[in-house]
Amino acid sequence: MKKVTAFAPATIANFNVGFDFLGVALQGIGDEVTMSFNQTESNVITDIENGADLPKEASRNCCSVVVRCMQEQLNDFTGVDIHIKKGFASGSGLGSSSASSAAAAFAYNELLGKPFTNKQLVYFAAQGEKAACGSPHVDNVAPSIIGGMVMQKASDKTDFISLPILPDLYAVLLYPQIVVKTSESRSILKETMAVKTASQQIGYMGSFVASLYLQDMDLFKAAMKDVIIEPMRSMLIPKFDEMKQAVLGKGALAFGISGSGPSVFTIVKGQQMTETIKTTLEEIYSKTDVDFKIYISPINADSGATIL
Repeated sequence: MKKVTAFAPATIANFNVGFDFLGVALQGIGDEVTMSFNQTESNVITDIENGADLPKEASRNCCSVVVRCMQEQLNDFTGVDIHIKKGFASGSGLGSSSASSAAAAFAYNELLGKPFTNKQLVYFAAQGEKAACGSPHVDNVAPSIIGGMVMQKASDKTDFISLPILPDLYAVLLYPQIVVKTSESRSILKETMAVKTASQQIGYMGSFVASLYLQDMDLFKAAMKDVIIEPMRSMLIPKFDEMKQAVLGKGALAFGISGSGPSVFTIVKGQQMTETIKTTLEEIYSKTDVDFKIYISPINADSGATIL
């Protein structure tokens, strides 16, 4: 019986300047989804490794929701067995449901002989994100499938643009193992802001996009600031200000909150710098009573979903 396993990477959403519409794919961190036909018309979650708290009901699990959407599009309801292997924790701020949704779309498409393009898969994966989080944002699922850095189009929440990436960039991520639910993280956000603040953030976003096309590292560093969301959400993350000050003082290009947190990310130039930043973050968090994990990943275009 044919069996397909797909891997889809974790992601950094928002990336400081692009709240809810910018995302970056990571490497080496992600979820695996294995599928095979089961000779019925039912999609069955057979097992979820490292995810005992996740739903196994087909109507609620993001992977089976993705498959059902694809089946409806094709009007073909041949059922599949779905095995999910989580490579990182839910609620980490690294796009957990997105990685599973992306891997499910990629695996099912491969199982069928690739009737859909990768761009079409982003739409289906976004439906899994909607099932998990309530909204079909593509800021996580698009980079998880396509790879690289992706910006959602303002005119269409399911369409996106792949952006160029500066050379030799790396992300160092620290995941404090505390619970920060996306719903709670959103509940503390203010619904209004000063015009001056909005104007400042728009300027940073414009400069950020320009830095990518101009391949200007100094402009990238100057633009990677979040004056809207970070001041509100950073209070949920222990030692945030201390970490930020420390890594920027060591020469990092940027520091911010990954998704809705609690994971934080540092962007640096060159692999050698990653060890310096890793040591700096470890020294700070080893003085707390919070368990943590550190991940290191290059930031480049060769980072989307793959068939294993």
